[in-house]
Amino acid sequence: MIRLTTLAPGPFDLLVEIPAIIQHVDDSFVATFFDANLSASGDTREEAVQNLKTLIVEVFEDLESEPPEKLGPEPRRQLAVLHETIRRRR
Repeated sequence: MIRLTTLAPGPFDLLVEIPAIIQHVDDSFVATFFDANLSASGDTREEAVQNLKTLIVEVFEDLESEPPEKLGPEPRRQLAVLHETIRRRR
C-alpha cells in the first residue's frame, strides 16, 4: 500500500492522504483507491499511480458536472468520498 499525498500537477488539493493498493497483474500494475471504487493500470507502478491520480480527477470533475438527481447510488457514493478527499484549488 502507498499513500497519495498530491494530485499534482492538477488544480486539486488533497484533504486527506489517499490510500492506494498496487498489484502486479500479468504484465502490468493496477493501482486502486478502494474507498472510491477506482482503479487504473499501467506498465509500471509509477504509471499506474499517475493514471489513478488522473482518473480520480476526471471522475470527480465528471460527477460534479452532473445534476445530483441524475446520479445513481454508486456515483453519488463515489462523489461523496471524493468530496471528503479532494477539493479544487481556488
